[in-house]
Amino acid sequence: MKITKDNSQFGTKVILNGGDKYLTFSFGGNLDLYWSIHYKNINENGDNKYKYFIITKENYGIYRLFEDLFYDIESINFYEDEEYVPLYIETEEEKRIYLEEQRKEREEAKKMYRLYNRAHYNELFDKKRKIITWYSDETAHEVGNILRIKKKIDKYIIEFIIQPHMDGYDRDFYTNFYIPIRFRNSGSSYDPFNLIFMRMYKKMINIDDIMDFGHQMHIEEYLYQKKLVKKRRYNEGINNM
Repeated sequence: MKITKDNSQFGTKVILNGGDKYLTFSFGGNLDLYWSIHYKNINENGDNKYKYFIITKENYGIYRLFEDLFYDIESINFYEDEEYVPLYIETEEEKRIYLEEQRKEREEAKKMYRLYNRAHYNELFDKKRKIITWYSDETAHEVGNILRIKKKIDKYIIEFIIQPHMDGYDRDFYTNFYIPIRFRNSGSSYDPFNLIFMRMYKKMINIDDIMDFGHQMHIEEYLYQKKLVKKRRYNEGINNM
């Protein structure tokens, strides 16, 4: 999976190339985030309403970002620096009391998201099936494109699904080669969970390509490559029987 980056006046587009298809993450001129899947070719006999991309440990930096995404959404973690203490707090005792009060407030707020489905949280995250679902903010839920991120053993399956159009609703955009998902940073039906996706995007900009000169291979990338070699040799042995 090759990673390339394209800089424009609006920001950096990150592209994950998977051969006949590629996944892009970009920041639009409308200040919203977009995930898109692109196919270089289409199967005329296939289902063009459904596309998918698989994230493996081939590049552990990218894989780890999806790990963090799942953790942050499951734990409803909007901010990384939860130990932030205002400057007006001076003593260690005041700091301890402040952090404890903040922790209790956060835990109470998290209960509200789960119990009362705030920000469509129970639609967004299915803990039992390990699935994140985001209906594109481009148009109404009833007709918007759907993004599903499925957590599997050693991989994430990124699915893009087109819903049938219904009269009375604005169509979402797509082609046989391209399906986009919009994450509004103002007015999203999942607000404030868009913050988690924006944080992921900002970190992704700094991930290097495993093919880059000087890339330091992570142990997980090494083990993944060893696993692929072992699997290939096993399949070759079966075919030579």
